[in-house]
Amino acid sequence: MKCWANKVAVITDCGDDIGCTIMEQLAKVGMIVIGFNKNEDLLKLVAEKFESLVANKILGKIVLYNCDITNIKQLETVFEKIKDTYEGVDVLVNNAYCNIDCLVNTGELKDFKDIIDTNIYALVACTRLAAGSMIERKSRGHIININDLCSYQIPMESKKTVFIAAKAAITSVNEILRHEFRYLKVNIKVTNIACGSIESQAETVLSDSRLKIRDVAKLVKLILNTPEQLQVHEVLIDSVVE
Repeated sequence: MKCWANKVAVITDCGDDIGCTIMEQLAKVGMIVIGFNKNEDLLKLVAEKFESLVANKILGKIVLYNCDITNIKQLETVFEKIKDTYEGVDVLVNNAYCNIDCLVNTGELKDFKDIIDTNIYALVACTRLAAGSMIERKSRGHIININDLCSYQIPMESKKTVFIAAKAAITSVNEILRHEFRYLKVNIKVTNIACGSIESQAETVLSDSRLKIRDVAKLVKLILNTPEQLQVHEVLIDSVVE
């Protein structure tokens, strides 16, 4: 991970368990980790969580931005601030998602829009801005998309068919980006991590059989630590009992 020391990693949602854990893992190895969230109260809680870690365990830096990633003007402003302060973005982890019950045929159109805006539109917008920064500086970069196994293994019964369609779209976007970066001859890797059912830190009783949050975060770090000439296209992970 020495090549990423003092480099900038953006996490598109620092308010959920996975985002927080990824931020901690990357900050511990010396990266400047920037987290986005549109909820100011939640940002305060995240800041408090990291206060004790900064002094003792973190070699890098953690920065939090109040940003609604579905608002392109806010995104452009935040990425411009990152460019002015840190020169640009080196790693992007697209972990933000909207997962609500919504059927293609009968779901509320507002829910449909919220799912598409967060899971597709915002991901593509963040990717364009981050990749633009990498290409402009001709620097090494990596984009990691945290996806869901449902984009590969469609459940037989589900009330989240719009979410499944959105995640399947991201699987396609990931592969398209890989080919585009190769065509452009830029040094940017892109990896799709499709996860099964993940435990939540909010659960009162954690299951030994479910996929662990820390395992997903460690996998992100492991992928970033691969040799420069090696690209991990996609990883499908789940617990051994699922």
